[in-house]
Amino acid sequence: MANTTKTRYELYLCEKPSQGRDIARILGANRRNEGYLQGDNLVVSWCIGHLLEMIPPDGYDSKYKRWSLADLPILPKEWEMAPKKSTSKQLMVLKKLLKSAHSVVIATDADREGETIAREVMDYFKYLGPSRRLWLSALDTVSVQRALKDIRPSKETEPLYYSGLARGRADWLIGMNLTRAYTLLANDRQVRSVGRVQTPTLALIVKRDREILNFKAATYYEIQAFFKTNNGIDGEVLETKWQLPKVRGEDQKHCLDIHIAQAVIDRCQQQMGEVTTATTSRKKQPPPLLYNLSGLQQEASRRWGYGAQDVLNIAQALYETHKLTSYPRTDCEYLPVSQFKDANQVLNALLNNDASLNELITLADKKKRSRVWNDKKITAHHGIVPTQATPGITRLNAKEFNLYNLIRRRYIAQFFPDFEYDQSNIVVTIEKDLFKASGRIARVKGWKIALEEGVSKSLKTSVDDNKKELPAVKKAEKLLCEQLKLLEKLTAPPKHYTEGTLIKAMETIGTQVTDKVMKKILRETAGLGTQATRANIIQTLFQRKFIQQEKKLLKATELGFRLIDAVPGALKDPLLTAQWEQQLDDIANNKGQDLNGFLKQQIDLLKSIVVSVKNPSAHKAVSSDKFKAGGDCPLCQNKLEMRSAVRGKKVGQDYIGCNDFPNCRFYYWP
Repeated sequence: MANTTKTRYELYLCEKPSQGRDIARILGANRRNEGYLQGDNLVVSWCIGHLLEMIPPDGYDSKYKRWSLADLPILPKEWEMAPKKSTSKQLMVLKKLLKSAHSVVIATDADREGETIAREVMDYFKYLGPSRRLWLSALDTVSVQRALKDIRPSKETEPLYYSGLARGRADWLIGMNLTRAYTLLANDRQVRSVGRVQTPTLALIVKRDREILNFKAATYYEIQAFFKTNNGIDGEVLETKWQLPKVRGEDQKHCLDIHIAQAVIDRCQQQMGEVTTATTSRKKQPPPLLYNLSGLQQEASRRWGYGAQDVLNIAQALYETHKLTSYPRTDCEYLPVSQFKDANQVLNALLNNDASLNELITLADKKKRSRVWNDKKITAHHGIVPTQATPGITRLNAKEFNLYNLIRRRYIAQFFPDFEYDQSNIVVTIEKDLFKASGRIARVKGWKIALEEGVSKSLKTSVDDNKKELPAVKKAEKLLCEQLKLLEKLTAPPKHYTEGTLIKAMETIGTQVTDKVMKKILRETAGLGTQATRANIIQTLFQRKFIQQEKKLLKATELGFRLIDAVPGALKDPLLTAQWEQQLDDIANNKGQDLNGFLKQQIDLLKSIVVSVKNPSAHKAVSSDKFKAGGDCPLCQNKLEMRSAVRGKKVGQDYIGCNDFPNCRFYYWP
């Protein structure tokens, strides 16, 4: 190692070597050393992902090498980290550099994981000096230079570290303890991997598979009615669909009784109907929002069948290797208003990278500011956009180009007008029977031009944009119902998840809440995992052989079914896990949740599950008068309270439940 200790310096601590080289080049740190680059009064070095890992149970006590139910739960009194063997050399480089640094600039990825990677090293070597935070959204030269001029106090991002610690420790508690518990319980020498997010994600797949397996198709009936228009001249016909009458208290989507359908045909055949609704209105649809990682994964899965991890890797390469796009692990679909001034430079860079965009970018209105520029919608990062870098696109492989093309065209679309179409709705009434027809005619292609290959092709109206042009009729006009057709159809089962639709389900779990208690707790943005972790969760399920893929479809294996059947409801409840992710987000944003409080919840739940594993009868609702409101919960020692059931067959009936719901789900029906 070169002599860096004669003069003290500022250490820029990056996440990986490639990122370190990008920052060092702009800082002028071009003197190469083993594991770092040196400039004037500064040093740039790097981690290689996580250089430290949480020690396993037998690192705390050798007795844990042998798995035993009697030892559970294993709860470290003081959490310990250990160097990863594969990267221990670089860790020692950082030890020496930290010793001689007068200050540190944390320059890892601008997220929870990046914050944790840097700070766990600083804590491990007990670095107590001053530190600042470099917050990078892209690695092209312009973006790095701009970020270097705006280095933040590290105190602003410190909560991300506590969130990272909370996530890692909670995963350790649940994973290490309950993997042992359910592996020992199965007693078949096959490891049953259990995870805080992994298991409820598997539960989603198992539930969907069982819904499909148990699905029984039902016959239902639709009626098409054809009305003569224009007094029958030129044979012009209005095709409509009978509308099933709504019945209060019922949520029936289809007509299931053939006699009801046939009666409609019998009473409406050759009858005159009156046009009670005849409207045509111009509708405008703004350009779609920018991609976040989840949206990119869903689109790539739908179009090409790309896996979630594959998309993340490609997006990371576009960001790190090619410098063509901004930071990919974002949950945001918007841009800060301040970036609107960069639009010309970005569009020019796109043109320099690919001359085939010339006609499209010429049509773009550079002064148009769409809804994506909105400071109120910005989270830790903005949406994924192309950068001002101009390396060209010849180095991109086919998959990289496909994703880059999605990202750049979504950005270009922001400079085009709204898509406009005429929406027509016609309702014809025969006494109490309603027959409806809808149609849509594209009038202004707008932003759709930017999303399609070839401008000349895009300017043409596509079949998708024109959905059934309706005959011209007027309100109160009388029309003859010339023909009715009875259509017999079958209800369809739900579809198996693909990686794209599973990502969507994990992301939007908060919108699916019907339970009144959970609805009060969960925000609609609550999800399973994060943008950065969902792909890895799916990969883990594959690696553990809990799921398999048939073409693009995900299906649970027999091992996956058995695990979900074995674990208690709290452990596989996606809504409960989404609540935990929400709490981790609150820790990261300093919103009243803290590390210790979060871990206490995990430990309390863990203890109750271990009790139920060791003594299954303790988990059951026992018919006994000792369970009363105000008494102690037999699982977690919190207080019991009287509740009223809000769903299921016993809606409205009172029962005894733990007041620590949903962490504890003990119940008793008196």
